[in-house]
Amino acid sequence: MTPRRWKYTVVIAMAAVLIGVGLSYGPAIVTTFQHHGDTAAQEGSTAESPEPRAKVTVMDLRRRVIEETLTVYGSTLPAPDESQTFSVPYECQVRRVLVTTGRVVELGTPLVEVEPSHETKLLLDGAREEQQTAKDQFTLMQQRLKMNLATRQDLLQAEQHLHAATLRANSLEKRGAGRAQILRAATGGVISLVHVRQGQIVPPGGSLVEMIDDQHILVRFGVEEEDRRLFQKGQRVRLFPVHGTGSEPMEGEIRVVTQQVNLATRLVEVLAAPGPQDRLLLNEYVRGEIIIASQEGLVVPRSAVLQQEGQLVLYRVEDGHATRHVFQAGLENRELVEIRDSDLHEGQQIVIVGQNQLQDGMAVDVDVSR
Repeated sequence: MTPRRWKYTVVIAMAAVLIGVGLSYGPAIVTTFQHHGDTAAQEGSTAESPEPRAKVTVMDLRRRVIEETLTVYGSTLPAPDESQTFSVPYECQVRRVLVTTGRVVELGTPLVEVEPSHETKLLLDGAREEQQTAKDQFTLMQQRLKMNLATRQDLLQAEQHLHAATLRANSLEKRGAGRAQILRAATGGVISLVHVRQGQIVPPGGSLVEMIDDQHILVRFGVEEEDRRLFQKGQRVRLFPVHGTGSEPMEGEIRVVTQQVNLATRLVEVLAAPGPQDRLLLNEYVRGEIIIASQEGLVVPRSAVLQQEGQLVLYRVEDGHATRHVFQAGLENRELVEIRDSDLHEGQQIVIVGQNQLQDGMAVDVDVSR
């Protein structure tokens, strides 16, 4: 082989080796360069993306008086010592019922019309007949005494019999047993109960209609046995009609705390009276609130408090960032919670809207429009 041909052979062999190496390691080298390029691009993109921010609404933390209340429910009923019952002292039959339960009546309003029953009429007729017989017997005794056929003792007995018969007859007539009559309201008020219907026979003294003054309506609450000690006679109570539209409570007072458990409800009954200027409907559902504790402290709305891992949490905003604070609750009610055992102070800004999206140290934008 000539020297020139030898050189060509060596060059061709080296070229073949280089091509083989390139085919084996070229893709890995290209991939490595691409990976470094992508990583650099991602780092540049991360460095350029803005810090996540949350939009929140805040309030200044203030000290104020908070009241812890106990809520109970009940309904209204007539005051038992203020109810007026209408009846007649003889057996009667109802002709007409002129009112219904719940109706407001004025002085003189007709309530019910009654007439003596058949038995009452027989009783009155018998009393009148007995009176006439006693009168005839007394006249006869007077004549017999003049004829010395009777003694003065006989005359005295006849006179006593006449007097008793006259009293019975007059009593029935004065009580209205001899005629139909209409019972009318003696004062203004509300019909609480109608016990009779047309045509019904009612015994002597049987209740026909009951009426109360609308200022003598009580509220009967049912409370748990363990809460009974929190109620005392004379204690103030706030009253809210359950289906009422007004937001202002009525101020009432506890009148009676019973000392027994109702067998049907297993609750202890408490009676409360609304104020003299307040009006409630009969059988109306009422919510009552009594104050069981009251004091001044740092207070936040209940809606601002989060529960995280069994802890109560608030977020404070300072220098555009949110800081997480754990605290213990003091007094509570339906709207507010007292802050205890915390490093929060009066005047700091507390998040009240948007706290659910926050994390400790997160940047925030305070919404000043709310």
